[in-house]
Amino acid sequence: MVASYKQCEELGYEARMYIDKRFIGFIPENCRYIVYGQDKPVESTFSIFVFPSVRNLKEILWLKKNTSSKIIYIFHEPLDKYSTYRKAGFSHLKMLKLRVINMVNALTVKWSDIVLLPSEKAVSYYKSNSLYRNDNYHYLPLLYDDEQTEDLKCTERKYFSYIGTVASDHSFNEFVDFVRQAIQKDGLSGFRFLIATKSKVDHKVMSPLIESGRLDLYDGVPLTDQQINVFYASSYAVWNAYERTTQSGVLAKAFMFGTPVVFLEKNISEFVHDGQEGISVKDNTDYDAIKTAIVKIRDSFDYYSGMCRKRFLQSFYYQNYDGMMENLFQEAFGDVI
Repeated sequence: MVASYKQCEELGYEARMYIDKRFIGFIPENCRYIVYGQDKPVESTFSIFVFPSVRNLKEILWLKKNTSSKIIYIFHEPLDKYSTYRKAGFSHLKMLKLRVINMVNALTVKWSDIVLLPSEKAVSYYKSNSLYRNDNYHYLPLLYDDEQTEDLKCTERKYFSYIGTVASDHSFNEFVDFVRQAIQKDGLSGFRFLIATKSKVDHKVMSPLIESGRLDLYDGVPLTDQQINVFYASSYAVWNAYERTTQSGVLAKAFMFGTPVVFLEKNISEFVHDGQEGISVKDNTDYDAIKTAIVKIRDSFDYYSGMCRKRFLQSFYYQNYDGMMENLFQEAFGDVI
C-alpha cells in the first residue's frame, strides 16, 4: 500500500490510504489517510484495492454508485485447482474459507475496471479460472518501497528464519521439523533459528526448541515494518520452501534486505533462480539438502546477497514501474484524467 501511495504521488496524483483504524500506527507519518468505518472515500479519479474482503465489495459498490472513481484491483492470489490445496494439507474448514474467498475475488474482479496480476503464474491461474471474468488484466509484480537503511546493512546475520503467516501450504511444520533435527543433531553450529509471525503457534511444541537457546519465537501479534525489517536483515537465509505459492511477499522483502532464500525446485519463477537469489531443494523434508543449501549460502553470502538486492531493484521496487503505471492510467482513464 505504501509503495502504491508513493507511486501515485510521484505521478502527480494526491493519494490517500483508506485503512482500518487498527493499522494507523503501521503507516508512515507523512501519508494521508482516511479511516474505514469513520470516513467515506472522497471523490477520486481511481481507487486501488489490494485485498479480497466483503467489506471491500461494499466500498466498491458505494464508489460505483456515488462517484465516478475507476476501480483497480491488485489481485494477489488467483486460485489454482482446489485439489492443489487439498494436497497441500488444507483442512475442510480452510477449504470452505478458500471457496468463500474465491467468490469474493471473483466479484471484485468483475466489478473492477483494471485487474493487476503480480506473477506469470498468477496470470496463468487467472486465465484458466472461469470465475474470473474481466479481460482488462495486466501483469505487474508486487510493488514495494525500498526500506533498506544504512543501520540495517550493519545488522549481524545469525538466523535461518521463517517469517510470515503460518500456513500448511507454506510448509511451516516442515520448517519446525528441520529446526528440531538441527538442534537434536547439533547441526549448523553458529546458526540460530527464528520464527516471526502474527499467527499463534503451539508453545508446547516450541518450548524444547526455545529452551535449547537456538530458536527465537515472536508470534501472536502483528509486527511493525521495523521489527520485520530487522528480522530479514539479521538472517543468512529465509525459508521459502513452500509447497504451493503463486508469488511471495516474503520473497520480495527478503530480497529487499539482500537475504537469500531456500525454496522448492518446482517454484523456480521469473523472480527466483537456483544458484542466484537462493538455492532450491527438491524436497522440503530433506534435512541434509536444506542444511547443505544454508551452509553454501553462508559461505558465499556476499554473492547471493548481491543477487538478491539486484533482483529486488529490478523486479519489485515501485519506481521501476512508474512509466508503466502512468501509461496504464492514461490508456484506461485518459478521458477523466
